[in-house]
Amino acid sequence: MRALRALLVRTAGLFRRDHGEQDAAEELRVHLEMRIDDLVRAGMSPAEARRAALMESGGLGLAVDACRERRGLPWASNLLQDVHYAVRTLRRSPAFTIVAALTLALGIGANTAIFSVVNAAILQRLPFHDPDRLVMVWERSPSTGKANVVSPFNFLQWRGRNHSFDSLAALVETDASLTGDGEPEQIDRLYVSHGFFQLLGVKPILGRWFSVDEDRPNANQVVILSSELWRRRFGSDPKILGRTILLNQTARTVVGVMPPGFRFPQTRADLWVPLGLDDSNANSGGRFLWTLGRLRPGTSIASARADMNVLAASLQKEHPQFDSKWGATVISLRDQTVGDIRTPLLVLLGAVGLVLLIACANVANLMLMRAAGRGREIAIRGALGAGAWRIARQLLVESLLVGLLGGAAGLLIGMWTLRALTGALPDTIAYSTIKAIRIDGAVLLFTAAVSMATGILFGLAPAIRAARSDLQQALRECGRGIAGGRGSMRNILVVAEVALSMMLLAGAGLLIRSFARLSSVTPGFDARHVLSMQLSENGLFDQDADMLGFNSEVLEHVRRLPGVMAAGTSHFLPLGRIIPATGFWRADRPQPNHGDEPVTEVLCVMPGYFAAMTIPIERGRVFTERDRAGAPLTVVVNAALARRMFAGEDAVGKKLYIQWGSPKAIYEIVGVVGDVRQDALVEAAAPGVYLPTLQSPTTPVYLVARTLGDPRPLARAIQTEVHALNRSVPISDVRTMDNYVADSVSAPRFHAILLGSFAGLAVLLAAVGIFGVISYGVAQRTQEIGVRRALGAGTAGVMRLVLAQAVALAATGVAIGLAIALPASRVLRTMLFGIAPNDLWTFASVALGLLAVAFLAGYLPALRAARIDPMRALRYE
Repeated sequence: MRALRALLVRTAGLFRRDHGEQDAAEELRVHLEMRIDDLVRAGMSPAEARRAALMESGGLGLAVDACRERRGLPWASNLLQDVHYAVRTLRRSPAFTIVAALTLALGIGANTAIFSVVNAAILQRLPFHDPDRLVMVWERSPSTGKANVVSPFNFLQWRGRNHSFDSLAALVETDASLTGDGEPEQIDRLYVSHGFFQLLGVKPILGRWFSVDEDRPNANQVVILSSELWRRRFGSDPKILGRTILLNQTARTVVGVMPPGFRFPQTRADLWVPLGLDDSNANSGGRFLWTLGRLRPGTSIASARADMNVLAASLQKEHPQFDSKWGATVISLRDQTVGDIRTPLLVLLGAVGLVLLIACANVANLMLMRAAGRGREIAIRGALGAGAWRIARQLLVESLLVGLLGGAAGLLIGMWTLRALTGALPDTIAYSTIKAIRIDGAVLLFTAAVSMATGILFGLAPAIRAARSDLQQALRECGRGIAGGRGSMRNILVVAEVALSMMLLAGAGLLIRSFARLSSVTPGFDARHVLSMQLSENGLFDQDADMLGFNSEVLEHVRRLPGVMAAGTSHFLPLGRIIPATGFWRADRPQPNHGDEPVTEVLCVMPGYFAAMTIPIERGRVFTERDRAGAPLTVVVNAALARRMFAGEDAVGKKLYIQWGSPKAIYEIVGVVGDVRQDALVEAAAPGVYLPTLQSPTTPVYLVARTLGDPRPLARAIQTEVHALNRSVPISDVRTMDNYVADSVSAPRFHAILLGSFAGLAVLLAAVGIFGVISYGVAQRTQEIGVRRALGAGTAGVMRLVLAQAVALAATGVAIGLAIALPASRVLRTMLFGIAPNDLWTFASVALGLLAVAFLAGYLPALRAARIDPMRALRYE
């Protein structure tokens, strides 16, 4: 050390003289060589001596830079030297560099993946012309005030009489059977009115849009294909225009092909056909249209909504015979597309932001410990003339490099995570949105900005601490194995980590408990050992009797298969979020005013459906083969309808008017079955009726079969039986009802798993932070602990001393986290089921769990402290 101090004195004198830059560099080189010779004579190898001399004199180069700055040399050259020196420093500490970069990479990678989803779902502009003027126009229910689909009559009236829109277009999505040119295939199609594509401002890559004449009833049968269908089914045939395809056994001529990736939000259609709607076929019966509009320039959504309400009121006066009591509402297409996913995605983005902050706090603690270990180097730099800003800048450059390394690794982790994430996204996120999720320029810019911000964030505290260090005290401590100094900043960072972890754990705990309660809800049927599949029979049969005969024959063949206990069909399945509804009333009561009828869900089922789904029969009977065309109309109602309409009475034998097919058809109730949650598990069962398909033929057709064991091996056999009867019937959506139920709760499961994973990562990082700080504290207090042991302190006493610090830090963080999490948890209100946002049991559980983790994180350092040899500790100086 005396030789080094002499070297420093001579070097400091060198910089006090007005030497030129070349002379200064030469003098430094000479003195370094002298120091290397001294170390070699002391027993070091030449390589070790050179490395040690460079480490000891790490601040000399910065002193040269200080002289350069005083001489007015460009700051850019100093910054480049900072970068060069930072690279050398990080290379000399590979373990620290790898741990710090990987810690940041976990946080940055998670942020990159979630931001990619948020960017595609919320931030990106819709891929249409002037998308800010695109809106959806809905009818508004007079009873609930909710948006609803539009009747054809109202659409035609709106299109001709509104004052707020340049144009309006109607659309409705259905499935269809595509036959010829290969295997039969079920495909989604979108009926659209004339002007739909022009309204969106998207041109075909081949061919043209529909003409006005083609959008009329019984007009030319034309079709526009998606680019994906054109490539997959027709091999990108450049001569596709004018070619005829069979859609529901109807010949349609291809007139256009849309660009790759074109989809209207929340639809999956692979082809488009004209809606063919005009005054000749529009009536008040039923609502099924979506209405898209483009606002006139300068028209706001609020003014358009007011205009449509005035128009709805006028229609009510002019046409009281129609359901014009329903109002209208206008929603921007962006809000319609985002829908209910905005809050969950923003919550997840906030969660990964907290994970990144915890990672930054962890790395900041590492930097503080490393800076404390480099106290001698920093002191030398200060003694040689480097100012506080100069030292701070060097440390900030190092932290920025670590941040950029973490960002590069995080981008790779984010790309891998995004691939897994995209496959697990719930169906509440639109299909078109999922297809748009990718690592693009905006995501790369976000990752770069986050990497630089984190580098500054975790490097700021060590830089400030180093810049404010006491040089004289640091020089007096030269030679100690561990630099001293207070650990208040490190303790604050650990408390912050625990507080942030507490917030994440609380949110994850609420979502996990909510999902557990939702999963325990009984849907009203037994989903085990049930296989389902959709049979697309649209257009395949000229007469309803032929379709019914085919379905009956299919069920007979399926029931004969080994292992099949029961089989039936329904035109929709429970938990599919698509359940038709219609008006009804008691036949022995006066008919309600038009538009005021109560509404019931409607399902058309074949005999065997209730047995296959094990829906309990509470009273009466279910359908048999006798309930067919020509027999008295029968209906089975659920318990919810029986309670509502026949409270205190036996519903069996009563009669209902049901507006299904004919507005004045009277159906006799032959049975009451248990309630089934048709829409979603979170929704209580609504009043519902079941009609016999043999009396009310309809499509689509879902076949369900209950088996003795795992139903999946029977899927191929059932498909073989169907195709043996009619090869042209496309079969799709083959899955078990267990999968159907699981898919119905995919969104809450996704949120719970993802937030739980982020919370687990946060707790792991917090535990590592506590372990690091306590371990470092034990190393600093080695002499103190040795003295305590020498004076008679036992193992238990030393362990209590160390563990008390770990638990105290964690308890402080938990308290702060609870204070923030309790009010913040209200954000999750719409995502919870059967549990309050401030559920005390959840908060208490995660708080105790986090304290237990802190105890375990501090146990190993405490055990190491208890095993310190007093004699060795007293010689530690």
